[in-house]
Amino acid sequence: MSTPRPIARPHAKLGCASCHGEATNAPPSAAACKTCHGPTHVSTRAGHKKMAAKGDMTCLTCHKQHAGAQGITFDDGKVVRWGAGAELIVPRQNGTIANGTSVPLISPSVCTQCHDTTKASDPVSACVAAKGNASLCFDEHVRVRETHPTTGKEVCAKQHDAARFVAWDAAADVAATTPWVKAPKKEGTPWLPAGGGLAGALVLGTASTLIERRRRRAADAPQARQPAVPAAVKKLPVINPATCLGCYACVDACPFDVLTIEKYVAVVVRPEECCGVVLCEQVCPNGSLQVVEGEPILDRPAVDDELESKDVPGLFLAGDLTGLPLIKNAIHQGVRAVDRIAATLPRRERGGTDIIVIGAGPAGLSAALRAKEKGLSCVVVEQATVAASIKSFPRDKIVHDPPLDLPVEGELWLEQSTKEELLAQWTRIVRARALDVREFHRVVDISKANDRFRVTAEHEGTTATFDGARVILAIGRRGTPRRLEAQIEPGTENRISYALADARSFEGKRVLVVGLGDSAIEAAIAIARQPNTTVTISYRGPTFARGKAKNIRQLEALIAEKKVKLLFETVPVSLTKAGAVLEGSGPHRGRRTVPADAVIVLIGGVPSWDLLVRAGIKRP
Repeated sequence: MSTPRPIARPHAKLGCASCHGEATNAPPSAAACKTCHGPTHVSTRAGHKKMAAKGDMTCLTCHKQHAGAQGITFDDGKVVRWGAGAELIVPRQNGTIANGTSVPLISPSVCTQCHDTTKASDPVSACVAAKGNASLCFDEHVRVRETHPTTGKEVCAKQHDAARFVAWDAAADVAATTPWVKAPKKEGTPWLPAGGGLAGALVLGTASTLIERRRRRAADAPQARQPAVPAAVKKLPVINPATCLGCYACVDACPFDVLTIEKYVAVVVRPEECCGVVLCEQVCPNGSLQVVEGEPILDRPAVDDELESKDVPGLFLAGDLTGLPLIKNAIHQGVRAVDRIAATLPRRERGGTDIIVIGAGPAGLSAALRAKEKGLSCVVVEQATVAASIKSFPRDKIVHDPPLDLPVEGELWLEQSTKEELLAQWTRIVRARALDVREFHRVVDISKANDRFRVTAEHEGTTATFDGARVILAIGRRGTPRRLEAQIEPGTENRISYALADARSFEGKRVLVVGLGDSAIEAAIAIARQPNTTVTISYRGPTFARGKAKNIRQLEALIAEKKVKLLFETVPVSLTKAGAVLEGSGPHRGRRTVPADAVIVLIGGVPSWDLLVRAGIKRP
């Protein structure tokens, strides 16, 4: 049976209607799982039982069937570690396990919604595989039928005989020595981003000695946990060139082009772009790459492991403001902050508004959805519109992110979607779930008195106030766009813009782009592809200092075709009706006038530290 999206191996023969019902575009129902698996798969853990009784934990909370699905199957002569749409073949070590036996694996990110895998005192710390790439709580559903031969616990013999425990042990070994498996990219590359391209035993399947070596190393070394919140230091990948396979797994996994392959070995070429996400370490097939702590991260608010401000109790931060980028991380942090509030907010303090969320981006909206799920009243205050950061993307910009799990909504599929498709998803969610989002409310002050917060915002020339028990700041790090410091001749103000919404509107115009980061490069590329346009880039530096490798390659190709002119070491000093005057330095010293019907300034933003300081957060 084929499905429009990759599906987990054990369910590969099922059609969409088996889980989704006749309305195959509807979210899957956990009740559908019981059709085949029976109604008795309730957790044996007291905490999980309580969550299940309240409806906060279902089969689908832990077990994904599309992206996120992961497991191990013992097949004839081999072991298959599978993900949705991809497989990794491992030499079979144990011949006592029946063919076809499957053991599901759970991502530690599921557990971190409630647990902290970085703390030895948390019970879940004993359940995470080496490299943190699987949770090994295989006895979650041990039921009455037979008795475990060593622990005395009972097992469901109808579907699982006593050999199940042997399969658990073997699966734990495989999980500890193999990477998380992901489906291949649609554009097609010889290596999959998370190890799926190793299928066919190109690396792991060729030598059982490599598996045994990694198993011994995993047993001897401390287990690497997935941190709930990034540490307050810069993290960078370190590669051992003596063992690196040059397989491109880490290069493909990195979302910021920090790594590349040179002379068959991975090297760090853009350390300033590293955000400390450890995916590159997790996908390395033989442990040649490790992410280690380096220099401190500056200009970031201090938060604890639960995202609560260390300076202002009750004030939480989520999203880019914490120093951890990517949409999926923002969503996870929004959920985590609300979960902490729900667990710690006393009943006597509830009433009125429980949570004020500032910012209606992915972090803020996921927080609002989770609050609704937890029965907490919530209002979202946004200075622009819902998902304004996404609206600022250029028209038709491709958004490449894995499928995302949203509270209430379930899985949101975003792979290779355009900006417009992603924006439509967010808008639909806000309307369908009736989230209380106050658009065009610019927050100017946050104060606290008597354990409650007051948020003051400006709206259409008036002042609005919101009182709440807790506040979640999800405003991102960009803040207000940095303005062009140049003399502007009267009558030319409307030529300047600080974002690119639609490149087609610049057809036939002479455009000056100021800046050379990813946003500026992407804007220049998009405009240069319009008919009859002339694009000039002004950048104050002597060479490329930022920008993804793919973007730089595309820009260099357009420069070679004379569709873009790049002027290094220049700064705009004035804008007149004749064009933009650039001041050059170094070998380009002097002034020149560049014809410009439009000027797009993309030179970063001014962080919102003024607001943070007014809220009581100390600047590092």
